[in-house]
Amino acid sequence: MSKWQSLGWDEAEEQVKSTGTFTRDFFLKENEEATIRILDAEPFNIRDHFVMGKGWFTCSVEDCPLCERGNKPTSHFVFNVLDKREWTDKAGATHSNEVKLWRVGVKLLRLLGKKQARKGPVNTYDITVSRLGSGTNTTYDIDIEDSTIGSEAELPEGQELYDRDEVLQPKSRSELLGILAGETPADSHSAEESPVPWKR
Repeated sequence: MSKWQSLGWDEAEEQVKSTGTFTRDFFLKENEEATIRILDAEPFNIRDHFVMGKGWFTCSVEDCPLCERGNKPTSHFVFNVLDKREWTDKAGATHSNEVKLWRVGVKLLRLLGKKQARKGPVNTYDITVSRLGSGTNTTYDIDIEDSTIGSEAELPEGQELYDRDEVLQPKSRSELLGILAGETPADSHSAEESPVPWKR
């Protein structure tokens, strides 16, 4: 059988595994804002490494080649969110109300915690997130859309939550070493919107 195709159920599953899990990352450009709904009751807590030109990689903590190379991991807290913005891709197709993964740092997590203490669980209302500045001068502000408090989020047809345990699972040591050596990773976030694609 040719290498460009295969036949059978088992082969189909192998192809799915080798193709990887593609996810879309929620982010804001400088001085941009967006209304979103957090879809998880709790954050999914990871440590990850940024590799220039490659993206983010979840730290395995033990036997991590990135730690061994002195690449210090960062604490991030990940939520599924419904991004209500409308955008147009390179092919001219319009998209909106998409489930994405939002990776937040410590300061933003604490800000969300303060909002939750005052208004209830963060997945029970819409929030408008604003980004000010860039680089190390980046700050975020969060406003709760009071008219949505207590309302249920409805996922549009065809949208579903990401299994964070699956898509954020650390890569194996051999996979990471291969990527660092210049091999193309199988799993990534779509680069349509994000200048820094996610890598698990």
